[in-house]
Amino acid sequence: MLAIAIGILALVAEAFCDVLAESATAELKAKLLGDPTRKAFQHALGAALHRYATSGSRLSLAQPLLDKKGPLTQREVVEELTQIVRFVRDPNYQLIGERWKWALVIAPTQCNFTDEAQVLVDYLRTELRATDVFRPVFDSKDLRAIATHTAAIAASTAASAQSLSEIQKQLGSLATLLDTRLAELSRAFLNAPFNIRDEIRDDSAYIEEKTRDFVGRKFVFNAIDQFVYANTRGYFFIRGDPGVGKTALAAQLIRTRGYVHHFNRRTEGISTADQFLRNLCAQLIARYNLPHPFLPPSATQDNGFLTRLLTEISSQLLPDEKVIVVLDALDEADKTGLPQGANPLYLPGILPPRIFFVVTMRREEQPSVQCESEPFDIDDHGAENAADIREYLRLWLSRPSIREYIASQGITDQIFVETMKEKSENNFIYLRYVLPEIERGTYSNQAFDVLPRGLENYYEDQWKRMQVPDVEEWFRYKLPVIMALTLEKRPMSIGMIAEFSGVPERSRIRAVLKQWDQFLHKEPVEEASGMETGYSLYHASFHDFLAKKDEIRDEWLQQVTKIRIARAFLSRVKRND
Repeated sequence: MLAIAIGILALVAEAFCDVLAESATAELKAKLLGDPTRKAFQHALGAALHRYATSGSRLSLAQPLLDKKGPLTQREVVEELTQIVRFVRDPNYQLIGERWKWALVIAPTQCNFTDEAQVLVDYLRTELRATDVFRPVFDSKDLRAIATHTAAIAASTAASAQSLSEIQKQLGSLATLLDTRLAELSRAFLNAPFNIRDEIRDDSAYIEEKTRDFVGRKFVFNAIDQFVYANTRGYFFIRGDPGVGKTALAAQLIRTRGYVHHFNRRTEGISTADQFLRNLCAQLIARYNLPHPFLPPSATQDNGFLTRLLTEISSQLLPDEKVIVVLDALDEADKTGLPQGANPLYLPGILPPRIFFVVTMRREEQPSVQCESEPFDIDDHGAENAADIREYLRLWLSRPSIREYIASQGITDQIFVETMKEKSENNFIYLRYVLPEIERGTYSNQAFDVLPRGLENYYEDQWKRMQVPDVEEWFRYKLPVIMALTLEKRPMSIGMIAEFSGVPERSRIRAVLKQWDQFLHKEPVEEASGMETGYSLYHASFHDFLAKKDEIRDEWLQQVTKIRIARAFLSRVKRND
Protein backbone atom coordinates (compact mmCIF):
# COMPACT_ATOMS: atom_id res chain seq x y z
CA MET A 1 0.00 0.00 0.00
CA LEU A 2 2.91 2.33 0.70
CA ALA A 3 4.22 1.73 -2.83
CA ILE A 4 0.80 2.70 -4.23
CA ALA A 5 0.80 5.93 -2.19
CA ILE A 6 4.31 6.84 -3.34
CA GLY A 7 3.39 6.02 -6.94
CA ILE A 8 0.23 8.13 -7.07
CA LEU A 9 1.95 11.16 -5.51
CA ALA A 10 4.88 10.94 -7.92
CA LEU A 11 2.60 10.44 -10.92
CA VAL A 12 0.38 13.46 -10.21
CA ALA A 13 3.34 15.65 -9.23
CA GLU A 14 5.12 14.90 -12.49
CA ALA A 15 2.02 15.70 -14.53
CA PHE A 16 1.36 18.88 -12.53
CA CYS A 17 4.88 20.22 -13.05
CA ASP A 18 4.90 19.20 -16.74
CA VAL A 19 1.70 21.13 -17.42
CA LEU A 20 3.02 24.22 -15.62
CA ALA A 21 6.30 24.07 -17.51
CA GLU A 22 4.75 23.88 -20.99
CA SER A 23 4.49 27.67 -21.46
CA ALA A 24 7.27 28.71 -19.06
CA THR A 25 10.57 30.39 -19.82
CA ALA A 26 13.68 28.20 -19.89
CA GLU A 27 14.77 29.34 -16.41
CA LEU A 28 11.34 28.85 -14.87
CA LYS A 29 10.88 25.50 -16.63
CA ALA A 30 14.12 24.22 -15.07
CA LYS A 31 12.83 25.15 -11.61
CA LEU A 32 9.37 23.66 -12.18
CA LEU A 33 10.81 20.37 -13.37
CA GLY A 34 13.38 20.26 -10.57
CA ASP A 35 13.35 17.89 -7.61
CA PRO A 36 12.41 20.44 -4.88
CA THR A 37 9.28 21.57 -6.75
CA ARG A 38 8.06 18.05 -7.47
CA LYS A 39 8.67 16.90 -3.91
CA ALA A 40 6.97 19.99 -2.47
CA PHE A 41 3.88 19.23 -4.57
CA GLN A 42 3.95 15.56 -3.52
CA HIS A 43 4.10 16.62 0.13
CA ALA A 44 1.19 19.05 -0.29
CA LEU A 45 -0.95 16.60 -2.27
CA GLY A 46 -0.34 13.78 0.22
CA ALA A 47 -1.26 16.01 3.16
CA ALA A 48 -4.38 17.29 1.35
CA LEU A 49 -5.56 13.77 0.47
CA HIS A 50 -5.04 12.62 4.05
CA ARG A 51 -6.93 15.62 5.45
CA TYR A 52 -9.80 15.13 3.00
CA ALA A 53 -10.17 11.37 3.49
CA THR A 54 -10.16 11.62 7.28
CA SER A 55 -12.72 14.41 7.62
CA GLY A 56 -16.50 14.34 7.55
CA SER A 57 -16.96 10.57 6.96
CA ARG A 58 -15.36 10.96 3.51
CA LEU A 59 -13.19 7.86 3.74
CA SER A 60 -15.08 5.88 1.10
CA LEU A 61 -15.27 8.90 -1.24
CA ALA A 62 -11.48 9.14 -1.27
CA GLN A 63 -10.96 5.66 -2.75
CA PRO A 64 -10.59 6.68 -6.43
CA LEU A 65 -8.25 9.52 -5.46
CA LEU A 66 -5.64 6.89 -4.52
CA ASP A 67 -6.08 4.95 -7.77
CA LYS A 68 -3.44 5.28 -10.50
CA LYS A 69 -6.30 5.37 -13.02
CA GLY A 70 -8.39 7.71 -10.88
CA PRO A 71 -9.41 11.31 -11.59
CA LEU A 72 -6.21 12.90 -10.27
CA THR A 73 -4.10 11.29 -12.96
CA GLN A 74 -6.29 12.57 -15.82
CA ARG A 75 -4.68 15.44 -17.73
CA GLU A 76 -7.85 17.57 -17.77
CA VAL A 77 -8.07 17.35 -13.97
CA VAL A 78 -4.35 18.11 -13.54
CA GLU A 79 -4.75 21.19 -15.79
CA GLU A 80 -7.48 22.43 -13.47
CA LEU A 81 -5.28 21.85 -10.42
CA THR A 82 -2.57 24.05 -11.95
CA GLN A 83 -5.01 26.95 -11.82
CA ILE A 84 -4.32 27.05 -8.08
CA VAL A 85 -0.91 28.62 -8.76
CA ARG A 86 -1.69 30.40 -12.04
CA PHE A 87 -4.04 32.94 -10.38
CA VAL A 88 -5.98 33.50 -13.62
CA ARG A 89 -9.23 31.74 -12.67
CA ASP A 90 -10.55 29.20 -10.20
CA PRO A 91 -10.23 25.51 -11.05
CA ASN A 92 -13.29 24.02 -12.74
CA TYR A 93 -14.73 22.21 -9.72
CA GLN A 94 -17.61 20.78 -11.74
CA LEU A 95 -15.25 19.05 -14.18
CA ILE A 96 -13.15 17.61 -11.35
CA GLY A 97 -16.30 16.47 -9.54
CA GLU A 98 -17.74 14.76 -12.60
CA ARG A 99 -14.53 12.79 -13.28
CA TRP A 100 -14.44 11.87 -9.60
CA LYS A 101 -18.05 10.66 -9.57
CA TRP A 102 -17.53 8.53 -12.68
CA ALA A 103 -14.58 6.81 -11.00
CA LEU A 104 -16.73 5.53 -8.11
CA VAL A 105 -18.46 2.18 -8.60
CA ILE A 106 -21.44 3.35 -6.54
CA ALA A 107 -21.62 7.11 -6.03
CA PRO A 108 -23.69 8.29 -3.01
CA THR A 109 -26.85 9.96 -4.29
CA GLN A 110 -26.78 12.69 -1.64
CA CYS A 111 -23.21 13.75 -2.44
CA ASN A 112 -22.50 16.94 -4.42
CA PHE A 113 -19.20 16.15 -6.10
CA THR A 114 -18.68 19.71 -7.27
CA ASP A 115 -18.66 20.78 -3.62
CA GLU A 116 -16.40 17.85 -2.72
CA ALA A 117 -13.96 18.87 -5.44
CA GLN A 118 -13.82 22.38 -4.02
CA VAL A 119 -13.12 21.03 -0.51
CA LEU A 120 -10.25 18.91 -1.82
CA VAL A 121 -8.79 21.75 -3.89
CA ASP A 122 -9.01 24.11 -0.91
CA TYR A 123 -7.03 21.60 1.15
CA LEU A 124 -4.43 21.34 -1.62
CA ARG A 125 -4.19 25.14 -1.90
CA THR A 126 -3.63 25.41 1.88
CA GLU A 127 -0.98 22.69 1.88
CA LEU A 128 0.83 24.15 -1.13
CA ARG A 129 0.99 27.53 0.55
CA ALA A 130 2.49 25.88 3.64
CA THR A 131 5.50 24.58 1.67
CA ASP A 132 8.69 26.63 1.43
CA VAL A 133 8.71 26.16 -2.35
CA PHE A 134 5.23 27.48 -3.12
CA ARG A 135 4.77 30.02 -0.30
CA PRO A 136 6.52 32.83 -2.30
CA VAL A 137 4.22 32.08 -5.24
CA PHE A 138 1.12 32.71 -3.14
CA ASP A 139 2.63 35.76 -1.45
CA SER A 140 3.41 37.42 -4.79
CA LYS A 141 0.56 35.86 -6.82
CA ASP A 142 3.20 35.10 -9.44
CA LEU A 143 4.45 31.64 -10.43
CA ARG A 144 7.82 33.12 -11.40
CA ALA A 145 8.61 33.64 -7.69
CA ILE A 146 9.34 29.94 -7.48
CA ALA A 147 12.58 30.44 -9.43
CA THR A 148 14.23 32.56 -6.76
CA HIS A 149 13.63 30.25 -3.81
CA THR A 150 14.13 26.61 -4.84
CA ALA A 151 17.92 26.86 -4.76
CA ALA A 152 17.96 27.72 -1.06
CA ILE A 153 15.36 25.04 -0.35
CA ALA A 154 17.45 22.36 -2.06
CA ALA A 155 20.03 22.80 0.72
CA SER A 156 17.58 21.30 3.21
CA THR A 157 17.06 18.15 1.15
CA ALA A 158 17.41 15.74 4.09
CA ALA A 159 14.72 17.44 6.17
CA SER A 160 12.41 17.69 3.15
CA ALA A 161 12.94 14.00 2.32
CA GLN A 162 12.10 12.96 5.89
CA SER A 163 8.96 15.10 5.86
CA LEU A 164 7.84 13.66 2.51
CA SER A 165 8.57 10.14 3.74
CA GLU A 166 6.25 10.67 6.71
CA ILE A 167 3.46 11.95 4.44
CA GLN A 168 3.91 8.95 2.15
CA LYS A 169 3.71 6.60 5.12
CA GLN A 170 0.50 8.26 6.32
CA LEU A 171 -1.02 7.94 2.87
CA GLY A 172 0.03 4.29 2.68
CA SER A 173 -1.70 3.68 5.99
CA LEU A 174 -4.75 5.50 4.67
CA ALA A 175 -4.77 3.28 1.57
CA THR A 176 -4.94 0.17 3.75
CA LEU A 177 -7.74 1.79 5.74
CA LEU A 178 -9.85 1.93 2.56
CA ASP A 179 -9.85 -1.88 2.42
CA THR A 180 -11.20 -2.31 5.95
CA ARG A 181 -14.68 -2.56 7.46
CA LEU A 182 -14.30 1.03 8.61
CA ALA A 183 -14.73 2.15 4.99
CA GLU A 184 -18.05 0.27 4.87
CA LEU A 185 -19.16 2.05 8.02
CA SER A 186 -18.13 5.38 6.49
CA ARG A 187 -20.34 4.70 3.46
CA ALA A 188 -23.32 4.03 5.74
CA PHE A 189 -22.71 7.35 7.52
CA LEU A 190 -22.44 9.18 4.21
CA ASN A 191 -25.85 7.90 3.05
CA ALA A 192 -27.66 8.94 6.25
CA PRO A 193 -30.05 11.94 6.33
CA PHE A 194 -28.19 15.23 6.71
CA ASN A 195 -29.51 15.93 10.24
CA ILE A 196 -28.22 12.53 11.36
CA ARG A 197 -24.93 12.68 9.45
CA ASP A 198 -24.21 16.07 10.97
CA GLU A 199 -24.29 14.58 14.50
CA ILE A 200 -21.71 11.86 13.75
CA ARG A 201 -18.19 12.57 14.92
CA ASP A 202 -15.71 11.50 12.26
CA ASP A 203 -12.81 9.65 13.88
CA SER A 204 -11.15 8.30 10.73
CA ALA A 205 -7.93 10.30 11.21
CA TYR A 206 -7.78 9.33 14.89
CA ILE A 207 -8.32 5.64 14.10
CA GLU A 208 -5.73 5.69 11.31
CA GLU A 209 -3.17 7.30 13.62
CA LYS A 210 -3.86 5.02 16.59
CA THR A 211 -3.66 1.81 14.52
CA ARG A 212 -0.49 2.66 12.58
CA ASP A 213 2.02 -0.18 13.19
CA PHE A 214 -0.55 -2.03 15.33
CA VAL A 215 0.56 -5.49 16.43
CA GLY A 216 -0.74 -8.40 18.48
CA ARG A 217 -3.50 -8.21 21.09
CA LYS A 218 -4.92 -11.56 19.96
CA PHE A 219 -5.38 -12.57 23.59
CA VAL A 220 -7.74 -9.60 24.08
CA PHE A 221 -9.64 -10.16 20.83
CA ASN A 222 -10.09 -13.83 21.75
CA ALA A 223 -11.44 -12.90 25.18
CA ILE A 224 -13.96 -10.48 23.61
CA ASP A 225 -15.12 -13.09 21.10
CA GLN A 226 -15.48 -15.70 23.83
CA PHE A 227 -17.57 -13.35 25.99
CA VAL A 228 -19.86 -12.46 23.06
CA TYR A 229 -20.22 -16.13 22.13
CA ALA A 230 -21.03 -17.24 25.69
CA ASN A 231 -23.56 -14.51 26.58
CA THR A 232 -26.83 -13.17 25.22
CA ARG A 233 -25.88 -9.53 25.91
CA GLY A 234 -23.49 -7.58 28.11
CA TYR A 235 -20.55 -5.32 28.88
CA PHE A 236 -16.92 -6.33 28.39
CA PHE A 237 -14.71 -3.93 30.38
CA ILE A 238 -11.07 -3.75 29.22
CA ARG A 239 -9.00 -2.20 32.02
CA GLY A 240 -5.37 -1.15 32.21
CA ASP A 241 -2.88 1.53 33.23
CA PRO A 242 -2.27 4.60 31.02
CA GLY A 243 -0.26 3.79 27.90
CA VAL A 244 -0.82 0.02 27.69
CA GLY A 245 -2.63 0.44 24.37
CA LYS A 246 -6.32 0.47 25.26
CA THR A 247 -7.23 3.15 22.71
CA ALA A 248 -5.18 1.50 19.96
CA LEU A 249 -6.98 -1.76 20.73
CA ALA A 250 -10.39 -0.06 20.51
CA ALA A 251 -9.37 1.65 17.24
CA GLN A 252 -8.21 -1.67 15.75
CA LEU A 253 -11.56 -3.29 16.60
CA ILE A 254 -13.35 -0.46 14.80
CA ARG A 255 -10.95 -0.46 11.84
CA THR A 256 -11.09 -4.20 11.19
CA ARG A 257 -14.66 -4.98 12.23
CA GLY A 258 -16.55 -1.75 11.48
CA TYR A 259 -18.19 -1.39 14.91
CA VAL A 260 -20.11 1.76 15.83
CA HIS A 261 -18.10 3.62 18.42
CA HIS A 262 -17.26 6.63 20.56
CA PHE A 263 -13.88 7.89 21.80
CA ASN A 264 -13.71 10.00 24.93
CA ARG A 265 -10.79 12.40 24.44
CA ARG A 266 -10.42 14.54 27.52
CA THR A 267 -7.50 16.55 26.14
CA GLU A 268 -9.74 17.65 23.25
CA GLY A 269 -12.87 18.35 25.27
CA ILE A 270 -14.77 15.25 24.13
CA SER A 271 -15.97 13.83 27.41
CA THR A 272 -19.64 14.63 28.10
CA ALA A 273 -22.76 12.48 28.07
CA ASP A 274 -24.33 14.87 25.53
CA GLN A 275 -21.47 14.30 23.05
CA PHE A 276 -21.55 10.55 23.59
CA LEU A 277 -25.30 10.19 23.12
CA ARG A 278 -25.48 12.41 20.03
CA ASN A 279 -22.61 10.61 18.33
CA LEU A 280 -23.64 7.06 19.20
CA CYS A 281 -27.37 7.48 18.51
CA ALA A 282 -26.65 9.06 15.12
CA GLN A 283 -24.20 6.27 14.23
CA LEU A 284 -26.73 3.57 15.15
CA ILE A 285 -29.44 5.24 13.05
CA ALA A 286 -27.10 5.53 10.04
CA ARG A 287 -25.51 2.09 10.34
CA TYR A 288 -28.77 0.18 10.78
CA ASN A 289 -30.95 2.42 8.59
CA LEU A 290 -33.43 3.23 11.35
CA PRO A 291 -36.44 5.47 10.50
CA HIS A 292 -35.34 8.55 12.46
CA PRO A 293 -34.56 11.63 10.29
CA PHE A 294 -33.24 13.61 13.28
CA LEU A 295 -32.43 13.25 16.98
CA PRO A 296 -35.23 14.28 19.32
CA PRO A 297 -34.46 16.80 22.13
CA SER A 298 -34.81 13.98 24.67
CA ALA A 299 -31.94 12.03 23.09
CA THR A 300 -29.34 13.58 25.38
CA GLN A 301 -31.37 13.87 28.60
CA ASP A 302 -30.92 10.24 29.66
CA ASN A 303 -30.46 6.81 28.06
CA GLY A 304 -34.12 6.45 27.03
CA PHE A 305 -33.66 7.18 23.32
CA LEU A 306 -30.40 5.17 23.11
CA THR A 307 -32.15 2.17 24.70
CA ARG A 308 -35.03 2.59 22.25
CA LEU A 309 -32.63 2.48 19.29
CA LEU A 310 -30.81 -0.56 20.64
CA THR A 311 -34.15 -2.33 21.14
CA GLU A 312 -35.21 -1.53 17.54
CA ILE A 313 -31.92 -2.93 16.24
CA SER A 314 -32.16 -6.02 18.44
CA SER A 315 -35.64 -6.81 17.12
CA GLN A 316 -34.52 -6.81 13.48
CA LEU A 317 -31.39 -8.94 13.90
CA LEU A 318 -31.19 -12.43 12.44
CA PRO A 319 -30.81 -15.26 14.99
CA ASP A 320 -27.02 -15.48 14.57
CA GLU A 321 -26.40 -11.72 14.40
CA LYS A 322 -24.97 -9.62 17.23
CA VAL A 323 -24.19 -5.92 17.53
CA ILE A 324 -21.06 -4.63 19.27
CA VAL A 325 -20.52 -1.02 20.33
CA VAL A 326 -17.01 0.17 21.24
CA LEU A 327 -16.60 2.87 23.88
CA ASP A 328 -13.06 4.06 24.60
CA ALA A 329 -11.71 5.74 27.74
CA LEU A 330 -14.75 5.67 30.01
CA ASP A 331 -12.48 7.00 32.77
CA GLU A 332 -12.06 10.25 30.78
CA ALA A 333 -15.80 10.97 30.80
CA ASP A 334 -16.86 14.11 32.64
CA LYS A 335 -17.90 13.16 36.19
CA THR A 336 -18.54 16.69 37.45
CA GLY A 337 -21.10 16.58 40.27
CA LEU A 338 -21.51 12.80 40.12
CA PRO A 339 -21.02 10.49 43.10
CA GLN A 340 -18.27 7.85 42.95
CA GLY A 341 -19.27 4.85 40.85
CA ALA A 342 -22.08 6.74 39.10
CA ASN A 343 -22.61 6.17 35.40
CA PRO A 344 -21.26 9.35 33.73
CA LEU A 345 -22.49 8.61 30.18
CA TYR A 346 -25.96 7.22 30.94
CA LEU A 347 -24.97 3.73 29.79
CA PRO A 348 -28.03 1.46 29.90
CA GLY A 349 -27.99 -0.80 32.93
CA ILE A 350 -29.73 -3.58 30.99
CA LEU A 351 -29.00 -4.13 27.30
CA PRO A 352 -31.47 -5.68 24.81
CA PRO A 353 -30.71 -9.21 23.57
CA ARG A 354 -27.65 -9.61 21.27
CA ILE A 355 -26.36 -6.10 22.07
CA PHE A 356 -22.84 -5.84 23.51
CA PHE A 357 -20.60 -2.97 24.65
CA VAL A 358 -16.81 -3.25 24.68
CA VAL A 359 -15.60 -0.52 27.06
CA THR A 360 -11.99 0.49 27.76
CA MET A 361 -10.99 2.28 30.94
CA ARG A 362 -8.23 2.74 33.50
CA ARG A 363 -8.22 0.42 36.48
CA GLU A 364 -10.80 1.98 38.72
CA GLU A 365 -14.33 1.34 39.87
CA GLN A 366 -16.41 0.39 36.84
CA PRO A 367 -20.06 1.44 36.48
CA SER A 368 -22.72 -0.76 37.94
CA VAL A 369 -24.80 -2.61 35.34
CA GLN A 370 -27.65 -5.09 35.77
CA CYS A 371 -26.84 -7.46 32.91
CA GLU A 372 -23.96 -9.77 32.04
CA SER A 373 -20.52 -8.15 32.39
CA GLU A 374 -16.87 -9.17 32.60
CA PRO A 375 -13.77 -7.17 33.59
CA PHE A 376 -10.57 -7.93 31.66
CA ASP A 377 -7.35 -6.50 33.10
CA ILE A 378 -4.58 -6.26 30.49
CA ASP A 379 -2.01 -5.98 33.28
CA ASP A 380 -2.99 -9.45 34.51
CA HIS A 381 -1.81 -10.94 31.21
CA GLY A 382 1.85 -10.03 31.58
CA ALA A 383 3.30 -12.72 29.32
CA GLU A 384 0.96 -11.98 26.41
CA ASN A 385 1.43 -8.23 26.81
CA ALA A 386 5.24 -8.61 26.88
CA ALA A 387 5.09 -10.73 23.71
CA ASP A 388 3.18 -7.95 21.93
CA ILE A 389 5.77 -5.39 23.09
CA ARG A 390 8.57 -7.56 21.65
CA GLU A 391 6.69 -7.94 18.35
CA TYR A 392 6.25 -4.17 18.12
CA LEU A 393 9.95 -3.58 18.82
CA ARG A 394 10.98 -6.09 16.15
CA LEU A 395 9.05 -4.05 13.57
CA TRP A 396 11.48 -1.19 14.22
CA LEU A 397 14.61 -3.29 13.73
CA SER A 398 14.40 -2.94 9.95
CA ARG A 399 14.58 0.86 10.02
CA PRO A 400 17.96 2.20 8.85
CA SER A 401 18.36 4.74 11.66
CA ILE A 402 17.55 2.12 14.30
CA ARG A 403 20.10 -0.24 12.75
CA GLU A 404 22.71 2.52 12.84
CA TYR A 405 21.91 3.22 16.49
CA ILE A 406 22.22 -0.47 17.47
CA ALA A 407 25.55 -0.71 15.65
CA SER A 408 26.90 2.48 17.24
CA GLN A 409 25.97 1.20 20.72
CA GLY A 410 27.70 -2.12 20.09
CA ILE A 411 24.66 -4.17 21.09
CA THR A 412 22.70 -7.00 19.48
CA ASP A 413 19.13 -6.90 18.23
CA GLN A 414 18.08 -9.12 21.11
CA ILE A 415 19.67 -6.82 23.70
CA PHE A 416 17.96 -3.82 22.08
CA VAL A 417 14.53 -5.50 22.14
CA GLU A 418 14.80 -6.87 25.68
CA THR A 419 16.28 -3.68 27.15
CA MET A 420 13.69 -1.45 25.48
CA LYS A 421 10.95 -3.77 26.75
CA GLU A 422 12.29 -3.38 30.29
CA LYS A 423 12.76 0.39 29.91
CA SER A 424 9.19 0.77 28.64
CA GLU A 425 7.78 -1.25 31.55
CA ASN A 426 5.60 -2.91 28.90
CA ASN A 427 4.05 0.43 27.98
CA PHE A 428 3.27 1.14 24.32
CA ILE A 429 3.04 4.92 24.71
CA TYR A 430 6.60 4.98 26.05
CA LEU A 431 7.79 3.21 22.89
CA ARG A 432 5.63 5.41 20.70
CA TYR A 433 7.58 8.42 22.01
CA VAL A 434 11.10 7.05 22.55
CA LEU A 435 11.63 4.97 19.39
CA PRO A 436 11.11 7.95 17.02
CA GLU A 437 13.52 9.96 19.17
CA ILE A 438 16.15 7.24 18.83
CA GLU A 439 15.47 7.23 15.09
CA ARG A 440 15.99 11.01 14.92
CA GLY A 441 19.32 10.74 16.74
CA THR A 442 18.22 12.42 19.99
CA TYR A 443 20.09 9.84 22.09
CA SER A 444 23.02 9.22 19.71
CA ASN A 445 25.53 10.78 22.13
CA GLN A 446 24.28 8.87 25.17
CA ALA A 447 24.91 5.34 26.36
CA PHE A 448 22.04 2.95 25.73
CA ASP A 449 21.63 2.10 29.40
CA VAL A 450 20.93 5.71 30.44
CA LEU A 451 17.67 5.97 28.49
CA PRO A 452 14.86 7.00 30.87
CA ARG A 453 12.97 4.14 32.47
CA GLY A 454 9.18 4.29 32.43
CA LEU A 455 6.70 6.79 31.00
CA GLU A 456 6.82 9.27 33.88
CA ASN A 457 10.63 9.45 33.79
CA TYR A 458 10.57 9.94 30.04
CA TYR A 459 8.18 12.89 30.42
CA GLU A 460 10.46 14.36 33.09
CA ASP A 461 13.51 13.91 30.87
CA GLN A 462 11.78 15.66 27.97
CA TRP A 463 10.64 18.47 30.28
CA LYS A 464 14.20 19.14 31.42
CA ARG A 465 15.67 18.94 27.91
CA MET A 466 13.20 21.54 26.66
CA GLN A 467 14.53 24.07 29.18
CA VAL A 468 18.09 24.06 27.83
CA PRO A 469 20.13 25.72 26.46
CA ASP A 470 18.15 28.98 26.87
CA VAL A 471 16.14 29.21 30.10
CA GLU A 472 14.97 32.72 29.20
CA GLU A 473 13.33 31.42 25.99
CA TRP A 474 11.69 28.68 28.05
CA PHE A 475 9.84 31.13 30.28
CA ARG A 476 9.26 33.80 27.59
CA TYR A 477 7.51 31.69 24.96
CA LYS A 478 8.05 27.92 25.22
CA LEU A 479 6.25 27.45 28.54
CA PRO A 480 3.31 29.75 27.60
CA VAL A 481 2.73 27.75 24.39
CA ILE A 482 2.73 24.45 26.28
CA MET A 483 0.40 25.98 28.85
CA ALA A 484 -2.02 27.02 26.12
CA LEU A 485 -2.33 23.41 24.96
CA THR A 486 -3.51 22.39 28.43
CA LEU A 487 -5.85 25.37 28.76
CA GLU A 488 -8.34 24.71 25.96
CA LYS A 489 -9.87 21.26 25.63
CA ARG A 490 -10.10 21.18 21.84
CA PRO A 491 -7.64 21.25 18.93
CA MET A 492 -6.16 24.75 18.68
CA SER A 493 -4.92 26.53 15.57
CA ILE A 494 -1.72 28.56 15.74
CA GLY A 495 -3.88 31.70 15.94
CA MET A 496 -5.73 30.33 18.96
CA ILE A 497 -2.47 29.29 20.62
CA ALA A 498 -1.15 32.84 20.07
CA GLU A 499 -4.28 34.25 21.73
CA PHE A 500 -4.18 31.95 24.75
CA SER A 501 -0.41 31.95 25.23
CA GLY A 502 0.22 35.65 24.69
CA VAL A 503 3.01 34.78 22.23
CA PRO A 504 2.36 36.84 19.08
CA GLU A 505 5.20 35.46 16.93
CA ARG A 506 3.79 32.56 14.93
CA SER A 507 7.29 31.44 13.96
CA ARG A 508 8.14 30.91 17.64
CA ILE A 509 4.91 28.96 18.18
CA ARG A 510 5.70 26.73 15.18
CA ALA A 511 9.19 26.11 16.57
CA VAL A 512 7.78 24.98 19.93
CA LEU A 513 5.17 22.75 18.25
CA LYS A 514 7.92 21.18 16.14
CA GLN A 515 9.96 20.40 19.27
CA TRP A 516 6.93 18.81 20.95
CA ASP A 517 5.64 17.15 17.79
CA GLN A 518 5.66 13.60 19.17
CA PHE A 519 3.28 14.66 21.95
CA LEU A 520 0.74 16.31 19.64
CA HIS A 521 -2.30 15.13 17.73
CA LYS A 522 -3.11 17.14 14.60
CA GLU A 523 -6.41 17.53 12.78
CA PRO A 524 -8.09 20.20 10.61
CA VAL A 525 -9.98 22.99 12.39
CA GLU A 526 -12.13 25.65 10.77
CA GLU A 527 -11.09 29.26 11.34
CA ALA A 528 -12.43 32.50 9.84
CA SER A 529 -9.60 32.42 7.28
CA GLY A 530 -10.35 28.82 6.26
CA MET A 531 -9.18 25.36 7.32
CA GLU A 532 -6.05 25.25 9.45
CA THR A 533 -4.16 22.59 11.38
CA GLY A 534 -5.34 22.17 14.97
CA TYR A 535 -3.06 20.87 17.73
CA SER A 536 -3.93 19.01 20.92
CA LEU A 537 -2.03 16.76 23.34
CA TYR A 538 -1.78 13.19 22.04
CA HIS A 539 -2.30 11.30 25.28
CA ALA A 540 -4.10 12.06 28.54
CA SER A 541 -1.14 10.80 30.57
CA PHE A 542 1.03 13.63 29.22
CA HIS A 543 -1.73 16.16 29.92
CA ASP A 544 -1.85 14.89 33.51
CA PHE A 545 1.94 15.16 33.80
CA LEU A 546 1.89 18.76 32.59
CA ALA A 547 -1.00 19.70 34.86
CA LYS A 548 1.03 18.66 37.91
CA LYS A 549 3.90 21.02 37.08
CA ASP A 550 3.97 24.14 39.28
CA GLU A 551 5.15 26.28 36.35
CA ILE A 552 2.18 25.22 34.23
CA ARG A 553 -0.31 25.69 37.07
CA ASP A 554 0.94 29.22 37.83
CA GLU A 555 0.96 30.25 34.16
CA TRP A 556 -2.46 28.64 33.67
CA LEU A 557 -4.03 30.55 36.57
CA GLN A 558 -2.59 33.87 35.38
CA GLN A 559 -3.81 33.30 31.84
CA VAL A 560 -7.28 32.18 32.92
CA THR A 561 -7.57 35.32 35.03
CA LYS A 562 -6.58 37.52 32.08
CA ILE A 563 -9.09 35.81 29.77
CA ARG A 564 -11.91 36.10 32.30
CA ILE A 565 -11.18 39.82 32.84
CA ALA A 566 -11.11 40.40 29.07
CA ARG A 567 -14.38 38.55 28.52
CA ALA A 568 -16.07 40.41 31.41
CA PHE A 569 -14.91 43.72 29.91
CA LEU A 570 -16.24 42.82 26.45
CA SER A 571 -19.53 41.71 27.96
CA ARG A 572 -19.88 45.05 29.80
CA VAL A 573 -19.12 46.98 26.61
CA LYS A 574 -21.81 45.06 24.73
CA ARG A 575 -24.37 45.73 27.49
CA ASN A 576 -23.57 49.46 27.41
CA ASP A 577 -24.01 49.50 23.64
